[in-house]
Amino acid sequence: MAGEWIKMRTNLWSDPRVSRLCDLSGKGEATVVGALYWLWATADEHTQSGHMPGLSMAGIDRKTGIDGFGAALLAVGWISDTDGGISLLRFDEHNGSSAKNRATTARRVATHAAGARARTQGGAVATPASVADGENANGAAVSAPLAKEEKRREDVNKLALTPPVSADPIVAGHPIAAAAPARRRASGAISLPAYLEQCKLADDKPIRADDAVFDYAAKVGVPTEFLRLQWLEFKERYSLEGAKQYKSWPTVFSKSVKGNWFRLWYILPDGAYALTTSGQQARRQHEASA
Repeated sequence: MAGEWIKMRTNLWSDPRVSRLCDLSGKGEATVVGALYWLWATADEHTQSGHMPGLSMAGIDRKTGIDGFGAALLAVGWISDTDGGISLLRFDEHNGSSAKNRATTARRVATHAAGARARTQGGAVATPASVADGENANGAAVSAPLAKEEKRREDVNKLALTPPVSADPIVAGHPIAAAAPARRRASGAISLPAYLEQCKLADDKPIRADDAVFDYAAKVGVPTEFLRLQWLEFKERYSLEGAKQYKSWPTVFSKSVKGNWFRLWYILPDGAYALTTSGQQARRQHEASA
């Protein structure tokens, strides 16, 4: 069990996808949002990844009391239907223990920083002890544990890797290609298209051959072709207008693989990997584009 609370957006009621669910199911927003609460709370209670073996589309309809609600969720892209059960897409970005820890830490850091700024504006002067603890990115004094956490995140984002020789950003066969001296990239958050352009100008590869994501994939058994599909889907989604910006795109891609953000694959009872319905659709789309 991940905790006694889940994250739900305050603007969920006006989300166009909720409106679409209402249209498809013939129910009002209150009923639909209540059904979503049940679904997300159940997933948070019984799973860390959002995959619920044994839960079927008919089961969702029965539990929520809304005929066709499972099919409606599938239509708006909030779940995928696999042979082994239902998966909530990108569930671990907002719920599950890791997402909750990130949210709690972010709120604690923001609250502490706001308090420090208020004290500074009120004429308080940082004492030697507070300066020794550290400062956050805004220059506000923070405690030693928070300073250490912010420093760790900054180090991850600025991690320097060596470029691969392969022409393909996702290297078939892996493991390590000959390395050249690492080039320093911009430390500020940028869009994925801007990052790809930087790599092109620097004759560098977006995901280098010695990136830890390959070791992780080999350790847990994710097939190379699934990594390639993840990269194609990752690149397409984060190249959309208004997509998020990050400091270290290789780090974000690695997280997307470890968290199976797009729910492209699942693990069969015998331990082998297979594509979900979403994964099969994504593969067909990218094959057709190619």
